[in-house]
Amino acid sequence: MLRNISPRLLWLFFVVALAFQVTWYALLWISYVRDPQVLAGADFVAAYSAGRVAYERSWSQVYDMELEWQIQERVAGHSLTPQEVFNYNHPPFLLPVLWLLARLDYPVAYIGYCLIQFLLVAAGLPFLFRLLRSKNWPRPQIWLLLVGVLLFQPLFTSILKGQDTALYLFGEIVWLCGLLNDDDRMAGLGLSLTLIRPQIAILLAIPFLFNRRKVFWWFCVGAAALGLLSLTMVRLGGAKDYLRILLVSAGGQEYGLNQSAMFNFTGLALRLFPQVDPGVIHWLAWGLFAAGIVSLSILWKLSPTIRIPHIGLAVVTSLFVAPHLHYHELGLLLLPILGLAIILVEAGIFRPENSMYLPVAFSLLLLLGDISPARFVIPYLVMAFLVGGLWFPLIAQPPLSVGERQG
Repeated sequence: MLRNISPRLLWLFFVVALAFQVTWYALLWISYVRDPQVLAGADFVAAYSAGRVAYERSWSQVYDMELEWQIQERVAGHSLTPQEVFNYNHPPFLLPVLWLLARLDYPVAYIGYCLIQFLLVAAGLPFLFRLLRSKNWPRPQIWLLLVGVLLFQPLFTSILKGQDTALYLFGEIVWLCGLLNDDDRMAGLGLSLTLIRPQIAILLAIPFLFNRRKVFWWFCVGAAALGLLSLTMVRLGGAKDYLRILLVSAGGQEYGLNQSAMFNFTGLALRLFPQVDPGVIHWLAWGLFAAGIVSLSILWKLSPTIRIPHIGLAVVTSLFVAPHLHYHELGLLLLPILGLAIILVEAGIFRPENSMYLPVAFSLLLLLGDISPARFVIPYLVMAFLVGGLWFPLIAQPPLSVGERQG
């Protein structure tokens, strides 16, 4: 049985995997920080330019692409072509942090931003700790699992590039723990934090109109608060500029937004069928996005309870059908991985001392895939495996319910 795997063998795997990951991360970090040209090409330059515009000009101009262009040329130290400019296409509610960081020189601001992202992930760990303790996991096993969460490879890639995956991962951790603890207010407010990626947040939120409706309404409360805050900061003119940037980004061919390098349906289709008009693939992708919302809504409506497999399926679906999905956003796979760890213990397939290694195991698999010719294959296999792994125990031996249907 899988529950009888040698503890010594698993511990050896954990130590070796941990040492390899930490060494690899350290080398990548050093290569970023020590090379000004590499650092100037990090995704963080878009966030820094937005913060710098807010600091030097006004908050309502942060989505002015010409001003962002000027700031990024100053950071790079040379002229940039339109294809080399990163557009800041994220909602405004991160601007206070970026405004503060913009007072610093770019390299120092980058390090500060990475630290903030790391602390955001760490802030979600107490929620996970309490959740697993409530399920009678021993403390040592929980701590080792949380180490795997902190070192999850796509999450590290996000922090390295200066992205903001940590924010909506924190929101989804709060969402997950709220759902599993039958706290709809906590779940809905946590889910509202994922609005840093609106398309993912919308897909995850709408199904709750059909089951546990209070989660959806609390999501709307959080979304309204963030929307009001954002509008107060950038005013109506800034909001219009933000919508214009979203339309530009929808084309997917700006520097850093090359859709053929993405890990969603769009990226897969563009790689498999390069001869097909990208416009057709875009329409198919948006149709699949709508189908994902409808399918999850039907599943929620037909399900007497929302269980861990439902949550995992929703997250994987949101990643696959999202209009934009770069590698660093695969950090959200941590949720179905954590769900799988819990499911396997509840189904009697793993003990906690075995299941705690799953984040490290998947992280190592994704890391090796990222540096191999299978870079565009491994993530899809991981997604498929997680969905199968979450739903098979439910069919064979239903785990404990997450909560009764409400509303």
